[in-house]
Amino acid sequence: MGLPGTKIDLMALDRVTPSVVVARWRLHNSTAAEYKVDTMLKAPALDNLLDQNAVSALSLIDSTNGNRHFPLSDSYAGCLCTRGAMPIAPGGTLDVVAAFPAPPGDVTTMDVVFPTAPVFLDVPIGSRPAEMLAVTAKDKADVNAPTWKSRIRPLVNTVDDPVKSQDDDGKQLSVRLSSDVVFALNKADLNDKAQAVLKEVAAKIDQSAGSTVTIDGHTDNSGTDAINQPLSQRRADSVKAALEKLVTRTGVTYRTQGHGSRQPIATNDNAAGRQTNRRVTISFDRPKPPAPAASPSASAAPAASGQPLGTAPIGAPPFAHENTWPGKGQVRIDELKRDAHGYVSLVWTVRNDDPAKKMNIWTAFEDHRGTYLKSSTEGIALSTPTARYRLLRDTDRLAVGPLMVGMPLGDYEVVKGEEYTLWGMFKVPAEVTSLTVEVPGFKPVANLPIG
Repeated sequence: MGLPGTKIDLMALDRVTPSVVVARWRLHNSTAAEYKVDTMLKAPALDNLLDQNAVSALSLIDSTNGNRHFPLSDSYAGCLCTRGAMPIAPGGTLDVVAAFPAPPGDVTTMDVVFPTAPVFLDVPIGSRPAEMLAVTAKDKADVNAPTWKSRIRPLVNTVDDPVKSQDDDGKQLSVRLSSDVVFALNKADLNDKAQAVLKEVAAKIDQSAGSTVTIDGHTDNSGTDAINQPLSQRRADSVKAALEKLVTRTGVTYRTQGHGSRQPIATNDNAAGRQTNRRVTISFDRPKPPAPAASPSASAAPAASGQPLGTAPIGAPPFAHENTWPGKGQVRIDELKRDAHGYVSLVWTVRNDDPAKKMNIWTAFEDHRGTYLKSSTEGIALSTPTARYRLLRDTDRLAVGPLMVGMPLGDYEVVKGEEYTLWGMFKVPAEVTSLTVEVPGFKPVANLPIG
């Protein structure tokens, strides 16, 4: 991830027991200075102090089932992964290892997420005997110990259009209607645009096997909840009344609740955040998806001894787009590539050509709505004329993108002539074959084919 002189090799991904998969990486430092990994690969959602220096943020994506697998962990011992101080000597290498809960036995490939490098897509799962894992320079851990706990989180796919946003975690759909679009100011009567979008929602409810539809109304913090609470309830009730007329199947129960301003998903300190908080959310069991297309055949044989399964970062084609941000900068789209189950990897590089201004990666690509946890590239999006696909996150709200919480401040600052490579993962329907890439601060890069 924009670390000049560094390279990451994925050396192995092996099922060592029916319930455990082990991944191994080799980090290269070709610079003349020591590089300290330290806390940059610690998962922010794991607050175990024993994991302060650990690679607990590494993860595997089971794209067959839409789940994210984090390293096995123990509340006392920490993660079943490389731990401790992790300096890489000048010109040297560092081997890291992590053990994960295995996917179901019929899953033969996974996407491998190393937070400071683009995703390794469709990596075949090999097989090797279980062995004690060297987690520190002195300590080894038994992958078969009964105290290791699994941490598997469903992925949340968010798709926006001008009227609504839809969150899909593989089990439920949550459709968020913008109150500013479907209601008049301080009113609870649905307009014509609302009726059209509710027809779409009703069709999905008809395809769902669930029997309960939950409808939640929300406002921003303008005024008082003496006004906001009943307004949010009336809006939820209006949506319920409309859906009861539009949904054709029987046996559906509707539950409504108004929350006023008590459950914001964005800041209330600016107009954009308040607009996001004014919403009605409709939640129900997702319709059963169509059967996935047959995956490309992949051999599960491990790589030859000592040879990596993959290497990151990827090559660098010429810069293809220029804009005047932060003063003068450029963005290059390096990769737009789909895995076997519809998850898309986007890799892009920004370059600062301004001698007077630094580009601060820490804040440049953040999403400020509150739906994500910690700093990443949440503001990036892929779009078509009718939909906008947001960066994937898991149900812990951790984005499937670069981790920017443990790195030294200097690693976030891009000065004149420097480049910084970033990445993110998205879920895009199979029928979409080209996309526009929206990088905050730059003009959209339109109509790029998906590899």
